[in-house]
Amino acid sequence: MSLAPSHPTLRDWAALILLTVLWGSAFAFIKHTVVTLPPAALIFVRIGGAAILLTLWAHLRGRRLPGLRDPRWLWFAGLGFFGNTLPFFLVSWGQQHIDSALAGILVATMPLATVAMAHVFVPGERLNSRRLVGIVVGFAGVVLLLGPAALSQLGGPDAWAQLGVVGAAICYGINAVLARLIPATPPSVSSAGMLICGAVFALPFGAFDLVQHAAEVEPEAWASVVWLALGPTALASVVLMQVAGSAGPNFLAIANYLTPIAAMLTGLLIGEMIGWNAVAALAIILLGVWLARKRPGEAAG
Repeated sequence: MSLAPSHPTLRDWAALILLTVLWGSAFAFIKHTVVTLPPAALIFVRIGGAAILLTLWAHLRGRRLPGLRDPRWLWFAGLGFFGNTLPFFLVSWGQQHIDSALAGILVATMPLATVAMAHVFVPGERLNSRRLVGIVVGFAGVVLLLGPAALSQLGGPDAWAQLGVVGAAICYGINAVLARLIPATPPSVSSAGMLICGAVFALPFGAFDLVQHAAEVEPEAWASVVWLALGPTALASVVLMQVAGSAGPNFLAIANYLTPIAAMLTGLLIGEMIGWNAVAALAIILLGVWLARKRPGEAAG
């Protein structure tokens, strides 16, 4: 895989928008599901179901998983742990104690972690003042969109839950870098391998909790899990691997700023009112994205 910096294409932007829509739908479904299905069980069913779907899909496309001695399984294990099992658990656990708005703000710190690690490990993804300003502006837009009042909840008795969600953001940053550095592998294969490893990591605690609480889970919660496995996990994993490989981790990190916008537009579709602060936040987020992606020497006008 070439690690030379690449300018995102229209296809990359389209894939990024799809990714934000998929991820933007996840928070509400998680919040609803963890009421009756514990986080460990949710993660196991979500990742396991997505792993089965992607493995079947890869085989239908004529793709085969590498042999167990292939070193790419070490990459799959890292991607599965940092991109799925650990952050999914941290976010699901954290949302048992904090509101979705605050969780969304904390997850939006992911680009800061990504740009720092990409600066060290990925050629062509160096940190500069323009990119840093864009990230900070984008984060400010997310805070305005999700409600600055949510920041008043920082600290206090739920501090550990908040740190857990920040830990998930750091995991996603690590995952974005790993997805860029993995040896050349078709996205369908790398995504299936990643989810298989993620399901294995989730198995010990997830299977136990599932057996203990399966009878208590409401039908609506099971429906939520099905969507979480199909959309924000299976399909999103393929798109993530594709975008990270073609456009790089810093471009992929923009999705964390666009995801709240997707959530806002979803609210419009179901009849929610959008206030002036949401419109202003949208403009600020898009300004931050533009600054973060503006190439050195590009004219401002």
